[in-house]
Parts: sequence; structure tokens; C-alpha cells
Amino acid sequence: MPECELVSKTYHQLQVTPAGALTVGDMNKWQDSHGFNITAFTAAMLALAEDATMIREAENVDVVKAAGSPWVAGDWVYWNEAGSNFTNVYASDLYCVGKAQRAATNAAVLGYISLHDDFHPIQLGTTAAPKVLTAAQNVVDIHVSSAIVENVEAFNMQMTMSGVGATGGRAKFTMNTEAALGGWANALKAEIQFGTTGSVSGLASAFCAELVAPTTAPGGGNYVALEAEIVMPTGAGVASGMAYLYCNVQGAALATFQGDGYFAIIDNAGDGATDLFYDTANGTTDAWLRIRVNGTAYYIMLSLVATEA
Repeated sequence: MPECELVSKTYHQLQVTPAGALTVGDMNKWQDSHGFNITAFTAAMLALAEDATMIREAENVDVVKAAGSPWVAGDWVYWNEAGSNFTNVYASDLYCVGKAQRAATNAAVLGYISLHDDFHPIQLGTTAAPKVLTAAQNVVDIHVSSAIVENVEAFNMQMTMSGVGATGGRAKFTMNTEAALGGWANALKAEIQFGTTGSVSGLASAFCAELVAPTTAPGGGNYVALEAEIVMPTGAGVASGMAYLYCNVQGAALATFQGDGYFAIIDNAGDGATDLFYDTANGTTDAWLRIRVNGTAYYIMLSLVATEA
């Protein structure tokens, strides 16, 4: 049974130059496109440097379905090259090639899909075959401008989690390297650029971490707006500058910040013996800021003056 068989009368095709002989109906990847051929491409044709026709879009294609999970009409369908079949179960090394045309039972060995190589969740490459950059180019490049006088969110992602005991729920950015990199490297960067007349009447932050607390007292756990975590696997060493937090100020007007800036601005901290902040003198200390270390509450001593009394 071929991996793919054309059912619909209309389809879109590409002319490609294969690297080897092709079997009728096998799904293949040419450069950045996926599709299948409806005629054989022989070694003799390859020797003559002939082109092959690849079907990359069709309303109805029957495919070899992976057993083990039922299909519902509209499911995203992924090509499993290693198994020579198609599945609706996502994995990072699979590529989405369309949607299920109709339902299929768990044990079914044949499924019907709408094949659309460019009709899939946002995906560029896989873990097994990543997109290779040949120049300093932006893989995803979005430019937006707005003069609307209201709260503007050009990119909005929402995820609802309902699985008890589930973890994650995030957008994840991972940068991998086995090379000695240069002066800086980041998995994620947030930046605001103020021009000559740019300003804000309230608060501007290059990155905002906001936690909306449960409306009832939670039974346990820790709830923080920002998490900084370092993972030390077996054999890991500690660099001279390894820390939870790195802060730096730079630019031609550096001295202005050094003279007038603050390490942190804390609002709504309260002012009482049981509050986060307690403005009361005790010896040379004018106030206290509560933190927790290894489960125990401690108090950072604060002074209203920069010199010891």
C-alpha cells in the first residue's frame, strides 16, 4: 500500500529534482516543501536529470494511518517519516502536512486527509531536520505600527490548562550550543526603545511578569511573578560570574543613572510589624524588608542615610 494515494480530482503540484529514485505514493521532503509523487521516478530518469512532479496540496488524499489513536475530522495530521505513516499525535520531529478529512477508528490503517503543505500550525523544521540559516536572517519577521489610543497587544497567546497535575503551560524559547560564543547570548530578549520624544506617564518595562493570584487561599505551593533558576547537571562547574541575577547600566549618560537611579523600586509593600516592609528604627537600622531563605523568614536592614551613624 502506498503511503499516499490521490483521491480528489484537483491538486497543486511542484516540479522538483529528486536526489534519488522515488516510489509511487511515498511522502517526501524537497527543500522546504512536503508532498508525494503519483508516478515512479526511476534511476534512469535520475541519470537523465529529469524533473519529478510532487503533489503538495489536494483536498482528499488517502494515507497510511498509524494505529493507536482515533482521528476526528479536523485533527492536525503529521507525517511520520520513520514509520512511513501519518498520525494525529504530535512529536517535535514530525511535520504537519494537513488535517483529517474524516474520522478514523483507533485500529484503522487508512485515513483521509486534506493535504496542505502550508496549512498547518506554525512550524519551521523539526528537531531531526531544523531549518538551517545560511545568513544572519530573521526566520520570523513581524513589523507592526499602531496609533490607536488604547491597550494594544500585537501578539496575543492564551492557553487554558485543565489537566489536574499538569505542568508547563508556557511559551518556550531554547537556545542550544556546543560552541564558545561571543560577548553575549540570550534565549529570549525583550527591548523598549524610547526616541527623543518618547516617554510613559506611568511604568515602562522591557519585560513584564505578572501573576494573578487564586481568589481563594491555595492549599500549598509557592507563587511568584518571576522565577530565576540555574540547573547544575552532573559535572557542571561554576563560572566566576555565575549568579541568579545580573544587572548592568551602560550608555553615554551612565553617570546620570549612577547618581539618581535605584537598584529596585518597590511599591505597595505596606508599613507595619507584619508587613513586607517595616519602617521602624532599631539601633542604626531605619527599616526592614522581609525575605525568605530556605523556608525561614529574614529581614534585610535598611538605612535612610548612606553612612553609618
